[in-house]
Amino acid sequence: MPASPIQSIPPSSDAVELELPERTLPAMLLSVVFHVVLLTVIGLIWYQAPSGTGSEVDRPVGIAMVHRMPNRDRYVDTAEPIKPEMTSDSTSATSSDSASSAAPPADLSPPIDLAGILSEMKRAPSPISGTGLAGKTSLDGDAFDSKRPPGTEGDSNNTTTTVFGVSGSGSRFVYVFDRSDSMNGNGGLPLRAAKREMIKSLKSLSERQRFQLIFYNQQPRPFQTEHAGLGLMVGEEAIIRRAIRYVESVKAFGSTEHESALKMALKMGPDVIFFLTDARIPRLSGSQLAEIRRRAQQVGATIHAIEFGTDPVAPNNSFLIDLASQNNGQYHYVDIRSLGKASELLQESAP
Repeated sequence: MPASPIQSIPPSSDAVELELPERTLPAMLLSVVFHVVLLTVIGLIWYQAPSGTGSEVDRPVGIAMVHRMPNRDRYVDTAEPIKPEMTSDSTSATSSDSASSAAPPADLSPPIDLAGILSEMKRAPSPISGTGLAGKTSLDGDAFDSKRPPGTEGDSNNTTTTVFGVSGSGSRFVYVFDRSDSMNGNGGLPLRAAKREMIKSLKSLSERQRFQLIFYNQQPRPFQTEHAGLGLMVGEEAIIRRAIRYVESVKAFGSTEHESALKMALKMGPDVIFFLTDARIPRLSGSQLAEIRRRAQQVGATIHAIEFGTDPVAPNNSFLIDLASQNNGQYHYVDIRSLGKASELLQESAP
């Protein structure tokens, strides 16, 4: 039987159309792998390729400093320390630096030779100041001239003089007397008595001794001649006469300030200070007394204190007692009323 021919079936509108899905995932995966491999190869080639031009190796870049020298220019890399050229002068400096480097550190203090220092202090001469002292200048400094005036070395120039019975021995004397208004009390008797005792003491000096007079109120005022600097005066006859005339011309007025007058006297480097006042107030404080004692010890001065008063007996709380005891001196109290009686007796006995 002959085969019947296959007849095509016409598409029907009711037939279902079948579509096969597109297989795109393998192609995308292959593309990603390809690009990763390609970028990796390019990166390896770029990393291994030498930088720069040609076959030359890269050189570091820096900043150079040029030093203009007399005979040439010198270029120095700023990253390197500058080394000075060695010359004959620098060679000697280098050798000295080497020697100093071998020395002990600067902050290493050697043992203190206390015994040697004390012996040097004992051998040092007592200081003295001869110039630069002004009557209205506050002398609070600690500088002293370590040289004594010619002809004052040794004990051959020493003498002893007294003020109101207080004796002082040495070759250099400074009289520090109060001239404040309170010295005008009792008809001016305190000032007159002080002048009389000062003149009597001055007359006992000779040209082998030196002296200075300081009258003070709120300010100290030393004795000064026309052709001599302010300082200790030679006790020759002509200068003593001038000093006596100066004492006789002094007037009392103003308030009282003790410390500056004592410091001025100590600045002159005396052996003995005769300090006279009738003012217990203002008192010198403990710190002021300590400072005066320190300066007196520096110059080797003795301070005698004489106090005027109207009480029959000496007070037991006067700062002048401490001033004298702290400076190897004597304290003496004078009842000015007894001075008045003595003056009256002298006038009655006079012809």
